[in-house]
Amino acid sequence: MKRITIRDVAREAGVSVTLVSFVMNAKRDKDGKLDCPVNAETAKRVLRVAQELGYRRNFAAASLRSGKSNTIAVIPNDISNKFFAGISRQIEDAAHKLGYTVFFASSEESAEHLSAAIDAVTAHNVDGIIVAPVTGGEEALGKAIDAKVPVVLLDRDVEGLQGVGKVLLDDEAAGRMSTDLLLGKGLTKVEMISYTLGISSLSERETGYRKSMMDHDLYQNARVHYTTYGKAEADVESIIRDAVDRGVEAFFLPTYSLSATVLSVLKKLGLRTPDDLAIVGFDESDIYSLYSTTVTHIVQPLKELGEKCVEVLVGMIQGNPPEKIVLHPEVILGGSTEINK
Repeated sequence: MKRITIRDVAREAGVSVTLVSFVMNAKRDKDGKLDCPVNAETAKRVLRVAQELGYRRNFAAASLRSGKSNTIAVIPNDISNKFFAGISRQIEDAAHKLGYTVFFASSEESAEHLSAAIDAVTAHNVDGIIVAPVTGGEEALGKAIDAKVPVVLLDRDVEGLQGVGKVLLDDEAAGRMSTDLLLGKGLTKVEMISYTLGISSLSERETGYRKSMMDHDLYQNARVHYTTYGKAEADVESIIRDAVDRGVEAFFLPTYSLSATVLSVLKKLGLRTPDDLAIVGFDESDIYSLYSTTVTHIVQPLKELGEKCVEVLVGMIQGNPPEKIVLHPEVILGGSTEINK
């Protein structure tokens, strides 16, 4: 079957090849309209004819001619992670409105996997990369920076890394807000469970927790328990059993996965929140409203995070300097902190 070319579209639409090229290569503005010097009705006719003929743009050839591919890459640690799945959808929607196609890859919290992913996407001539950094991933990020590929860090910072955009949550504030809320209920024995990932977001949430405990003259009660993804369920069960024996009153849980694990362990042990342990979880999830007691949790503004990532990255692609944007978290109140003391 003959491949439909841009000349076929031009002939059928009754316009020049150059005009068709303008329409097919045009980006879209923030309202989703084509950003090109072509009459709107003419552009619609060209797009209709192209669809009717089954024209498919040759992205490889276009990329060679222009040096741009109108593609960006998004590399979270785990695309199945609820937070990153949600934000990846927001990034894709925002990028699509501006005429960009999005490639996805996962680093699996491995510097080696991140390096391989960056090699793969840069080989496909992506115009920019949005990435959640991993511990030890500075060299991998450096390859993209050295190749003049714009990079935006999502959710996690890398201290001292220059020349990159950053879209982050105020994680220290999230830790403070969560702990302040529990302490404001009259609780004094509030602890935290976290992962041994060495990433900035968790470290800053821990800092916020510790500062809140210190501000309330309760630093002697501050305690952070650490686990890993592979051992979380077994470790959390042991932590919860010990905490109940010691009279711990509440936990701040700085990720969705830890929140879900704690809820599962409480159910397994026949414990209830807030009667046995009050909790503040993290990120949005149906489980927080479907659990026997609704769960108080910190919300990250996924839509804004996704849109700002794309905004900063596209600005860098167009030659603007990198920006750092820090967004504020919110608290959604639930039954897990409804305590009468």
